[in-house]
Amino acid sequence: MAVKIVTDSTVDLSPQVAHELGISIVPLSVIFGNDVYREGIDISHDLFYDKLTRSKVLPTTSAPSVGDFLAVYESLINGTDEIISIHVSAKLSATYNNACQAAELLRDRARIEVIDSRSVSLGMGFQVIAAARAADGGAGLDQIKTIVERGADRVHVVFVLDTLEYLRRGGRIGRARAFLGGVLRVKPILSLRDGEVHPEERVRTMPQALERLYQLCLARPRIREVAVGYATTASEAEVLRGRFASALPQVNIYVTRIGPVIGAHAGPGVIGVGVMEGEE
Repeated sequence: MAVKIVTDSTVDLSPQVAHELGISIVPLSVIFGNDVYREGIDISHDLFYDKLTRSKVLPTTSAPSVGDFLAVYESLINGTDEIISIHVSAKLSATYNNACQAAELLRDRARIEVIDSRSVSLGMGFQVIAAARAADGGAGLDQIKTIVERGADRVHVVFVLDTLEYLRRGGRIGRARAFLGGVLRVKPILSLRDGEVHPEERVRTMPQALERLYQLCLARPRIREVAVGYATTASEAEVLRGRFASALPQVNIYVTRIGPVIGAHAGPGVIGVGVMEGEE
C-alpha cells in the first residue's frame, strides 16, 4: 500500500495539483467577527481579499482541530497504514501540534509521521510535492520522511509586504519586529528561517523590492525549482516568473496565489518567492 500524504491549507497548492498528486489538505480557517470560513472550501481568494480590504475588523485565523485531523487520517486508513503529514511551522501555528495529537490517538491503527516543515506556503509546497512524487514512485515511509526533512534545509523563502500592520496585529511578526517604527514609507523584505519571520532589508518602492527578491533568489546555488506567490498583484508575479524563466530556462517556475490564512497575516499586497536548491 502506498504512503499517503497529508498537509494543511497554508501550503497554497491549487486543488488541481493536490488532486493530481493525491495530497489530502486539512483546512485552516479565517474568521471575520462571527463568520468562520474554511480555507479552500467556504471562501474564494477573491472574496477574501475583497473582505480584507473593506472590513473594519481584521480577520483572525485558527488551526484545524484534533478532530479535523482524525477525520482525514481515519478516511485514509481504509486504504493505507502509513501516512506522512507535513505542516506549517510550529512556531507560526498550532496546526502541527494538533496533528501530532491526532496521530498519537491512532497509533495502534496506522503509522502516522507528522513533520514540521519549518516553513509555510511556497516553501512547504516544495516539500509536500516532493513527498507526493516519492510516494507515487513507490518510496517507503522512512525514505519519504528523509526526503522531506533533508529538503527543509534547501528551501528558502523571501517576501515583501506592502505594510507590516497585518503581520503585527496577527502576532506572527517574529524577529521582523525590529522593522517596526519608522517603517511606514518603506517596503519590508522578510524571510522565513528556522520556522519564523526574519527581517532582511527595507527598500523605498515596490519595484525596488521586487528587484531585490529576484536578486536574492537568483544568488542561491543549485536552483532546482522556483515558486512565485502573490495575493492580489498577479501582474507583478507574472513579471517575476518571466524573469526567472529567462534566467533559469531549465528550472521549473511555478506561480501560485497566496490563500486567505497567509493573506490575513501578510496583507493583500504580499508577494514572495520560494527557491528549492538541489543537493550538493
